[in-house]
Amino acid sequence: MEYLGIYDKDGREIPNKKILRGDKSLADDEYIKLAIVWIKSNNKYLIQKSSTQKGGDYAVSGGHVPYGVSSREQALVELKEELGISINKDQLEMVGNIFLPHCIFDVYLYEDDSISNSSFVLQESEVEAVYWLNEDEINRLIKQGVFRNSSRLQYEKFFKSNDRTKNLE
Repeated sequence: MEYLGIYDKDGREIPNKKILRGDKSLADDEYIKLAIVWIKSNNKYLIQKSSTQKGGDYAVSGGHVPYGVSSREQALVELKEELGISINKDQLEMVGNIFLPHCIFDVYLYEDDSISNSSFVLQESEVEAVYWLNEDEINRLIKQGVFRNSSRLQYEKFFKSNDRTKNLE
């Protein structure tokens, strides 16, 4: 059994409050958190095609944040599990959050031009393939309706213009 922390409308964890993963009985003003990592190398983003059992859409790495774990720590776990890579947590830049009904996405950026030469070991139950895509290619996937909605929202808010500072105001 995996428990997730419960957060308030400001993204703060509610002390000693947790919910079993998959339980949908959150109050209107309660949220669970997901840690998301956008990886950028040589002006391209690492986009994964999720496995068939995960919907087969295109998205970025990430997952639910277990109770008692920080989103930064979970971001590192997700990269290791889904892609087989380890990075230094100090190299993760928190770019912001996106709130959806009952979900908070903590969005991180990892930028390293040498990572595009890495070998990835994909978690087959989660990830079918990975691709390095530029903005035009990502926009094409969005227009085709095959890009996960939460990833599309993150992309449009934080990365599309290549000027993240205006999106953080």
